[in-house]
Amino acid sequence: MNLRIVAALLMGLPALAQPPGIDQTAPVDIGSIDQASRVGVSSVEVRLTLDLALELALKNNLAIEVERTQLDAAAQALTGAKGAFDTVTLWQPSISDMTTPTTNTLFAPDGKLKDKAVNWNMGLRQKTPWNGLSLNVAFDNARQTTTNVITALNPFYTSRLSAVISAPLWRGRRIDRDRAEIRIRSKAVEQSRADFETSVVDVITLAQSAYWDLAATREDAKVAAMAVNLALEQLGRTRRAIDAGTLAPVEMAASEAELQRRIDTYVTAVGAVTVTENALKGVIAAGRQDEIWSKRIVPAETRELNVPDTDVVAAMSSAMAKRPELRSLDLQKAQASVQKSLASDSTKPTVSLTGSYSVAGLAGAQATTASPFSSLFGSITDRLNTLSGIQGLPPLPAVSSGGIPASLVGGYGSSLSNLISGDFPTIQAGLLIEWNPRNRTAEAALAQAGLVERRLNIVKRQLEQAIEAEVRNSLQGLATARQRIQAAQASERAAQEKLDSEIRLFQTGESTNFLVLTRQNELIDSKRRAVTATLFLNRAVAQAQKALGTALSSHNIKLD
Repeated sequence: MNLRIVAALLMGLPALAQPPGIDQTAPVDIGSIDQASRVGVSSVEVRLTLDLALELALKNNLAIEVERTQLDAAAQALTGAKGAFDTVTLWQPSISDMTTPTTNTLFAPDGKLKDKAVNWNMGLRQKTPWNGLSLNVAFDNARQTTTNVITALNPFYTSRLSAVISAPLWRGRRIDRDRAEIRIRSKAVEQSRADFETSVVDVITLAQSAYWDLAATREDAKVAAMAVNLALEQLGRTRRAIDAGTLAPVEMAASEAELQRRIDTYVTAVGAVTVTENALKGVIAAGRQDEIWSKRIVPAETRELNVPDTDVVAAMSSAMAKRPELRSLDLQKAQASVQKSLASDSTKPTVSLTGSYSVAGLAGAQATTASPFSSLFGSITDRLNTLSGIQGLPPLPAVSSGGIPASLVGGYGSSLSNLISGDFPTIQAGLLIEWNPRNRTAEAALAQAGLVERRLNIVKRQLEQAIEAEVRNSLQGLATARQRIQAAQASERAAQEKLDSEIRLFQTGESTNFLVLTRQNELIDSKRRAVTATLFLNRAVAQAQKALGTALSSHNIKLD
């Protein structure tokens, strides 16, 4: 078999091994990654800036929505705790019909005392946040009828307006369960805001990483496309040299093998673009039905981010002042402190001062039934008056139980008038002392609160140490990434010069196909290392923003 036939067979290998979607006789378009198959992605492109990606992530991310519900729940819990100081009103109408046996025939000659009453009672209870002071106001009213024959008013109305004030002097004066609950819930709302900020920062960091991953994989695919183009160029030079008889036909196999290897690398790089693109879509899409899933995302930014200052002292100061995790822990400590204060207060004796003032009113219709005293002494009075008349003495005065004051005769309005006049006041004052010399429940609660406070102090020290390490690592990552970029860029310039020189030598017959392909691989490797270094720097910036607590301010994001 002559050399021409061997050369023809070798030149036919690309057509046999050609994967679908790639024309191996034409250069690959470095500016577009559409020449290899991408599953489930249309040709529609969406150019996405980093700020827009962050906006979509914060708007659509489900983790953010979960934290928002937690924040709303904390706010509602605070509102519920404040309800302990809401005013409570009472209205209690009732009727009663009582029959009571009695041994006193003066009350009921048949031994049955019957009473009927209609009551309409109202009241108001108010607990105040001022030193545990509470106020109860009651306005009781009744209309009563009775068979009691010695009652001067029947039916009669009673009214009573009373106010009772209770004030703790020791236990419960500075803090009680309701006031402690409000303080705790207030801190819990602030803690939820800090936790919400932590979740937002995590989403921002995740979105940035996904964005730069996609930008880097697309740049890597462009480098792989460039590598295919360089291989095609070298294949053309090799073919022309073989045709000119200045190069052995066997060199074609080396060029063909290198071309196929680079095509494989290119296809793999394009597949990686789809993977990283899906990762970014998972962060910014509103749901699985979002149209973004079927579109190609093209990052509009591939620049290096502004690199924060790497001064360790300033960075640590920023982190300790701005990290929301530390604020969240401090708020947990504040809640534990309130619990400890409540538990300490519960160990004290109860000393409460109570005072009340009430006024009463009474009115009714004058009873028409004869007094039992008149029937009991009537015959005796008549006999005495007869004997007195015989002797020429004046008669005895009529027996009377006494007159009813005119102010007490009337209806319900008269009863209210008597109440308003204040003629029937009642004033009471008292002191309540309650002491449990062995209050194990309160002492155990105080001990538990102290343990919680101690645990949170330890956790804070752990968190501060973790932040210290995170800040230092992020700053080291920034410094390392910048140095890698400088080295990669210098390596890329040198590799380009070496490749250009090697091509000139190859074209004059002073170099080999192997050396040209080697120089191409060196250039490709340098470009990939530059892409990787830029990716690491952008990632390091995102991590540094999180570590220093500047992720929100760096992107002008304000939380509602």
